[in-house]
Amino acid sequence: MQYTRIVDEQELARSLSQSGTAVLCGGTDLLVRMRNGLEAPEHVLDISDLSSLRGIGESEGWIAIGAATIQSELLASPLIRRRLPLLAAALHVLGSVQIRNRGTLGGNLVNASPAADSAVPLLAYDAEVLLASSTGKRHLTVDRFLLGPSQTALEPGEYVRAIRIPVPEAGQRVFYHKVGKRRALTIAIASLGVAASLDEHRVTDIRIAAGSVAPTPLRLRSVEHAIIGQELDETMIAEAGRLAAEAVTPIDDVRATADYRRAVVGDLVIRALQGFLAR
Repeated sequence: MQYTRIVDEQELARSLSQSGTAVLCGGTDLLVRMRNGLEAPEHVLDISDLSSLRGIGESEGWIAIGAATIQSELLASPLIRRRLPLLAAALHVLGSVQIRNRGTLGGNLVNASPAADSAVPLLAYDAEVLLASSTGKRHLTVDRFLLGPSQTALEPGEYVRAIRIPVPEAGQRVFYHKVGKRRALTIAIASLGVAASLDEHRVTDIRIAAGSVAPTPLRLRSVEHAIIGQELDETMIAEAGRLAAEAVTPIDDVRATADYRRAVVGDLVIRALQGFLAR
């Protein structure tokens, strides 16, 4: 195996044109797969010191986050905590302190796990992924970038350069929770993120995303459409929970049954909306 510490994006683009390459940044996923014999790249490209892929900024109605930005840096950012509280809530329960000090936002997306913690708030926030290669750049929404378990829309020679998020409406109410088999370091059996704007008890806008209940994290748009413009009451909340359970397509696996995951998603939607109603 050949190891190269990449010094600039031009070198990265050139190197990615070779077959058998893998990108290393935090290494919290790649190194585990290599150690377990699940991946054996011929050429590892270390982008840990590539400053052009790191950083957080706000401009012209967008918040841009470099793909190699460390998760703990995001959690420490006043901009992220103020503007994107749903993302901060999800990152707070992602892995452990040690993992968050190594793992990156782009890496969590590229891993393309149905249980990816960061994908849920990014979907709710209508985030876009900026892809780059030696031939140019393109943007994809997160739902178009994630194609299935361990599958993304990355073309040969492409890399994730940044994630950008439209600045959300001020004063949104947010909810994030994941259910797992233990309190910490857990892989979600099911997770839910909600960002909502209310006028008294009337829902003027709502975004709902779920993880671990389909081949990819997904927006529950049918539930959103049923709620927007409606007055929140116990009848509406119960109906939203029922619709959420119907909207997901989970599987049975070693961590939970499909029926349990459906029930959890429905219950989380009810919990989120009841919390908004009580404020």
